[in-house]
Amino acid sequence: MDITTFNNALQANVRRVRRAEKGEYDPEDFLPSSELSADDMYKQLMELKDKIEQPKLRQLVDSFFVDDPQFIETFKKHSAAKTVHHAYIGGLLQHTLRVTQLCYLLSKQYPVINRDLILAAAMFHDIGKTRELSPFPTNDYTDEGQLIGHIVIGYQMVKERIDKIGDFPKKLETELLHCILTHQGQPEYGSPKRPSLIEALALHFADDTDAKMEIMIEEFDRYPTQEFLGLNRFLDANIRRTSRDGQ
Repeated sequence: MDITTFNNALQANVRRVRRAEKGEYDPEDFLPSSELSADDMYKQLMELKDKIEQPKLRQLVDSFFVDDPQFIETFKKHSAAKTVHHAYIGGLLQHTLRVTQLCYLLSKQYPVINRDLILAAAMFHDIGKTRELSPFPTNDYTDEGQLIGHIVIGYQMVKERIDKIGDFPKKLETELLHCILTHQGQPEYGSPKRPSLIEALALHFADDTDAKMEIMIEEFDRYPTQEFLGLNRFLDANIRRTSRDGQ
């Protein structure tokens, strides 16, 4: 490529083009990506994972997040949605970390919550999105995503891994799968059942909180100079930026 001057402006003359091979570029330089480091977020998620004490539950979580490099690579680079929230590289990891952090705080505030169960459920709740959505740059719904959806896909992924482990406590299995199936809270949002366990209810609240906070934050970023941002159909409200110092 030659850089020349034409009409008092710099001009690039490209003489030869070739397709860049994998590893020669960073996709995050060209595609929407989380502002946070994927490695830092994953480290934080693993620190929360290490708080799980129940042996079989810990083994199950490790089978995905420690022992499965292909899953880890996909999970770290995936989005959490096509458009609504966290629709960027690293979005699924960022959302999962925040939901797990919120669940950990809730377990400290309400000791009745089974901490091992809710931490595992939080880490698993959206793993079905690794198959519901295609990787970037497409980031669109797959046939499996359109026809089955991430909730059932995630349920299947965890159930298949439980069956491989063997001797997994049956009641714990049912409770964990219940949390995954109910994390959207209502049938109209895709959950086949409503939360019946306190851990499932807490997970639903954490998931909903992070999703809605991210929706508002992304609107702030999209319109950085506006005060009123108008009606947001996902929040069902006319949203407004908070004033500073009451001015």
